[in-house]
Order: sequence, then C-alpha cells, then structure tokens
Amino acid sequence: MIGLMRLPDQPTYYRNEKLSDPGNDSQKRTATESDANAIQNADPHQDKYNDPRAKITKRGVLLGLGVAVFGILGAAGSIYARKTRLELSTKFWGQETITALQLAEKIQLRSNGASDFEPVDLTGTPSLGHLRHALLDERSYDWNTESSGSVTEMCQNPTEGQTITCVRIRLTDPTAQRVGTIDIDLDLVGGWIGPADGSRRVQATEWVRPKLNKYFETIVNVQRLRYDFRD
Repeated sequence: MIGLMRLPDQPTYYRNEKLSDPGNDSQKRTATESDANAIQNADPHQDKYNDPRAKITKRGVLLGLGVAVFGILGAAGSIYARKTRLELSTKFWGQETITALQLAEKIQLRSNGASDFEPVDLTGTPSLGHLRHALLDERSYDWNTESSGSVTEMCQNPTEGQTITCVRIRLTDPTAQRVGTIDIDLDLVGGWIGPADGSRRVQATEWVRPKLNKYFETIVNVQRLRYDFRD
C-alpha cells in the first residue's frame, strides 16, 4: 500500500466583502473638495505664496523703497507749493490786515472810483477762499512795482464792455472783534492793489490780474441781475 503524502498546508484566503464602500469614498471626496474650495475661497492666491519662481531680490527691495521715497518727496513738494507765503505780504499789509484777510467774519464789496454799483456781501460766496488766498500770498504780487501812492488815483473809466474798473473790499469782524474795519482798494484794469488810506500800492502779477477782474465782474453782474429780477 502506497503511503499517502501529506501536502503542506496552504494559506487560506478570505474574501473581504467590504474592501471599499462607494458611499464612504464619495463622502471623503466631497469633504476633500469642500476643504479645498474653502481654502481657495479664503485666499484665491494661496498657491502662489510658495511659488519657487517668486523671489525677493535686493534690486526689487531698492526699487520699492525708491518709489516710496519718491512719493513722499512729491507729496511734501506739493504741500510746500500750495502753502500760502506771507513774509512779503505781511511786510506790505501789516499784521492786522493779514489777520482780517484770514479771519474776518464779513467781507463786503463796494464801488470805488468811476465804478457805480450797490454794495455786495461777499460772505459765503463761491471762490471767496481763492480771493483770500490771492490777496494773502506774496506770489500774487509783482514786488518790483511797489510804490507810494493810492490805488484810487490809478483808476480809469470803464471802457466798452467793462462793468467796473475799481472796487473796494471792506473786512469786518463784528462778533469776535479780532480786527477793526479794514478797507482794501483794487484797480482791476492796471492790477494795482493797496490799502484805502492811499499810503502804498503794488501791482498783482499778470497771472492774477485777469482772475481778479473776472471774479469781481461776475459778482457785480450777478448782483445786478438779482436786482433786475426783483423789480
């Protein structure tokens, strides 16, 4: 009888019926996608922060600093250019007139010389701040023309197409009473400006003269139209 040979035990394999669960995989994928979308929505450029191509170089830093310094210098220069310069103006007008031009509560426009119109209250009118600035800033005047004498004697008669040639500005501060009554005369044809006491005068620059003329012409014409419509 032939002996039976026993074969070695073979490993037993069991079938895993639950190797994968489609439902769980779907949930995991959904959660992963949701997390990715959340990160992207929070910062859409997150992927670029660690980009190896993005390098900060010394040249880039210096360029950024240069732009910042240039911007600061430009802003400082702009502020300085627009700042009202008062040294020569104060010497010509005196401190009380300078204070009146800066702070006077009421400003009234009156006729002077050959001009004839009813007084106009300039308080609160458009561009009054520009008028104050023009009379205050020393760059508005040609200081080579400064001389003794009154502005009134330089006034001329209105020509065709002109409404006014000479005016007087009266500044008062009735509430705070920081200054007394200040009168300033202006010749809109020759550009002469000075105190009403006739002690001295100076010409406005060629750039300022037409602006003063247009401003006062507009104010007087508008006032006359108001009177006409009122009647």
